[in-house]
Amino acid sequence: MSPAAGSRAATDAALPLVSIITPALNAARFIGDTLESVQAQDYPNVEHVVVDGGSEDGTLEVLKRAPGVVWTSRKDAGMYDAINTGLRLARGEIVAYQNADDRYVVPDAISSAVRYLLEHPETDVVYGDFRCIDEEGRPAKGGPRRSRRFDPRMLLRYNFIPPHCTFLRMRMVREEGLWLDPTLRYPGDWDWFVRMALAGKTFAHIDKVLSEFRLHKRSQTATVGWLAKLKEWRRICRKNRTSFPLLLWYETFYVPLRRRLGLAP
Repeated sequence: MSPAAGSRAATDAALPLVSIITPALNAARFIGDTLESVQAQDYPNVEHVVVDGGSEDGTLEVLKRAPGVVWTSRKDAGMYDAINTGLRLARGEIVAYQNADDRYVVPDAISSAVRYLLEHPETDVVYGDFRCIDEEGRPAKGGPRRSRRFDPRMLLRYNFIPPHCTFLRMRMVREEGLWLDPTLRYPGDWDWFVRMALAGKTFAHIDKVLSEFRLHKRSQTATVGWLAKLKEWRRICRKNRTSFPLLLWYETFYVPLRRRLGLAP
C-alpha cells in the first residue's frame, strides 16, 4: 500500500460510519436508483441496510446483485417496523432512512450532512431540502422544495422536516429509546421528530438539496387514504398533546398554499 493510500484509509476509518436504512416492498422498479445514489456518494464510510418486507416482484434479485449492501427479507408490520429492524442491524454513529423509490443527490448529500454534524456537536438532527422527480427520474415542475428553519412550536402543528433528507445521531435511538412507532403507516416520521423535539433534541436545517422524492401512483403517499391519515394524525396529536384542528388547517390549507406560491412550508 502506498503512503497516500494508507493515509486515505486511516482518514476514512476516523470518519463516523453512516448507516442508510431503506425499507422496501415490491420495489424492483426504482430501488436500483436508490442503491446507486448511495454507492455514488463521495463520503467514504457508509453502510446501506435494506429491509425488505417479503417482495415478490424481483426486488430480492436486485439486492443479490448489489455489491456491499446488507439486506434482509421477512414479513413486517409496515414501513416503520422495517426501519426499526434496519436500525437494530445498523452499526453507524449517524443514521438516515431513504425510501426505496427515492434517492440521494450525487455526490455530496451524505458528506454535507456529516460535515454539519461534525462541525456542530450540539446538533442531534440535521435536515436539508429536496426536489421532486417523476417516474423516469426527471425533475418535476416547481423546482426544489425548500424546508423551513427549525421551529419547535411549528413542528407541533405540522411536519416540515422531510425524512428522506434527514440525518441523526444514532445514540438517540440506541441509548434513549427514540424508536419509530411501528404501528403507524403514514405519519410515523412526524411522530418521531415531535418526540425527539419534546425530549429536548436539537435540530438544524442545511440550505442544500440532499435528496430527490419520486412522484408516482404506487407511492405510499399517493395510496394511503384520507380516512387512514386522519385517524393516525388524531392518534399522534393525542399522544403528543398537540392540536388536531391546527394540524388539519396547516396540512390542508397552509402548506399547499405556500407550495403553490413557491415558498418554504
